[in-house]
This record gives sequence, structure tokens and C-alpha cells, in this order.
Amino acid sequence: MKHLLQRCRRLTARLTALPARARLGEDRGANVVETIIIVAGFAILAAGIYAAVSGKVHAWIAKMP
Repeated sequence: MKHLLQRCRRLTARLTALPARARLGEDRGANVVETIIIVAGFAILAAGIYAAVSGKVHAWIAKMP
């Protein structure tokens, strides 16, 4: 019985310490920052493609009689 009580106390101690240990490894902002960087990268890429295509289209239209 004494052994069972010790095991129960150890388990209780581990379970009460679990939320504190989980909080140490949190990276809540990491995913947000990565998403912002990816979206900004695609926006810059889209602006570059638009500028290149827009210049080509305007040049092509200017050549039309």
C-alpha cells in the first residue's frame, strides 16, 4: 500500500508540473511571423511580375499602328 501511495504522489506531482513545463516551450508568435514573411514575399514577387508584364504590354501596345 505504501508503494502505491508513493506512485500516486509522484504521478500527481508530474501532472501538476506539466502545464508549467508546457509553457516553457511555447512559440506563439513564431507562426505569425513566418506567415507575415511569406505573404510579404509573395506580394513583392507579384509586384515585380506586374511591373515586368505591364512594361511589356505597354511597349507592345505602343508598337501597334
